[in-house]
Amino acid sequence: MIKRIYPLLGGIFLSVSAIAQSSNDALLYSPNQPFGTARNQALGGAGVGLGGDYSAAHSNPAGIGMFKTGEFFISAGVGITNNNSNYLGNNRLDNKGNKTNFQMPSIGVIFASNKGSGSNSWNNVTFSLGYTRLANYNNKIAVAGYNNFSSYSDIWVDQMWGIQDSVAYENDYPLGASLAYRAFVLDRYKKPGTNITEPMSNASPTRQVGGLTAVQQRGILETSGGLDEFAFAIGGNYGDRLYIGASVAVPNVNYRETLTVSEDDATNNGQNKPNNEFNYFDYKRYLRRTGIGIGAKVGILYKLSNRFRLGGAFHTPTFYSLHDSYHADMTADTENYGGKQSVYSEDMTNGYPVESDYNYTTPLRAMGGVSYFFGDITHVSNTQGFITVDYEYVNQASGKFRMKDSRGDQDALNSNIGALYQAVSNIKAGAELKFATLYAVRAGFGYYGNPYSNDGYNAGIDGSRKVYSGGFGFRNKGLYADLTYSYTQAKDRYRLYTSGTPGIEPPAASLDYSRSNILLTIGLKF
Repeated sequence: MIKRIYPLLGGIFLSVSAIAQSSNDALLYSPNQPFGTARNQALGGAGVGLGGDYSAAHSNPAGIGMFKTGEFFISAGVGITNNNSNYLGNNRLDNKGNKTNFQMPSIGVIFASNKGSGSNSWNNVTFSLGYTRLANYNNKIAVAGYNNFSSYSDIWVDQMWGIQDSVAYENDYPLGASLAYRAFVLDRYKKPGTNITEPMSNASPTRQVGGLTAVQQRGILETSGGLDEFAFAIGGNYGDRLYIGASVAVPNVNYRETLTVSEDDATNNGQNKPNNEFNYFDYKRYLRRTGIGIGAKVGILYKLSNRFRLGGAFHTPTFYSLHDSYHADMTADTENYGGKQSVYSEDMTNGYPVESDYNYTTPLRAMGGVSYFFGDITHVSNTQGFITVDYEYVNQASGKFRMKDSRGDQDALNSNIGALYQAVSNIKAGAELKFATLYAVRAGFGYYGNPYSNDGYNAGIDGSRKVYSGGFGFRNKGLYADLTYSYTQAKDRYRLYTSGTPGIEPPAASLDYSRSNILLTIGLKF
């Protein structure tokens, strides 16, 4: 089976089959962006050693124990993603991928029982219930360029390598090669003296007479959806110094992907269109992935003094049960060879999508945090503030697939993950200043380490991300509102395809990735 490399939300990823689960999925379930309320995101996502915000239920649930009153909140906002690509020397035409989406990244409620304030007693137990979007999948990548040495159809040639059954050509690869075969994109050459197509004879650059010599390639990868986590958390407060907490997390996966690849005969010039048995093809593949997971989080937070707090948390591996549903279609014009043809994967699957069920287990996550409070902290009406810093460790190479019906693919994918990824350190920091009793200003920074190991698989890619954030807050008589803006920046790569035929693989496109988030959280204490 061919190895496939392509990115999602940055970087490059490896799969063991042309259409299958791939090791890029290891990052789909590993948040690499701030999440939670507007306040938490304004602080760069830091808060393990802080507490007092609902987002603690999804990071360090001990922070829930700091609430002594009930609270309800809801968040809403807008996300704007931009990718500018450079592919095969083109960085101007059809190279911009832009996507804007409305989002409701968090909503929750907190119930607190304030029993007292003794120094040697459990003063309150607090519960929370809500959800937070841990990962936003809304993204669009567009690449385009002139290719005179290979074609996307080479991956379909690879799929059929070693097959000598015309029935298999027509039906066994409904998401790729069989579409191309039925549309006459691959059905070109026969073995001498037989009616059996020899797919390898279609591979670039061997195709000469009646074949493709140069193409204008365009590729668009568009994704949507998110990873939403529902959590029930409980936190306890002992002596207003020690806080412990735990949460049960149930993440929900809703992911959609549309890959569009188009190739046009680059030798066409106005009215002068040579009859070389190829005009164009447009290929689309659609994926819908759904799933649910289960995991747990435990944490502790301790006040060393009125000015210093320390916190730590562990997130157990999350076990996911996932379902994939694929379908694809192609329209091609091979001029006087096969004319214009439109074919659909459902023609080969009795009208059904291509489906698969499997499991994935995420790595363990460990994190710690510290907060320092400055200013006059004797009363909430005084000017005061804090600085908080988090450190997070996760070994991305330890994620594991489970496929009971395909042990070979399972072992290959897990081996790829071990080779492709490495352990990372994520650092988040934020600061807040409160003044005039009602107002607060915030700023934050997040650095998410490079998850890719430094070897030939990754083409030297640094997949780290930087997030800059800032915001304002307002509090008055139990009602509060927080507004945040954050900006994510990264350098990525996107490889449209690879081939098993040496020397014809196009270089990866370089990407300038950015994402802007505007988020508003409104809450009410009760």
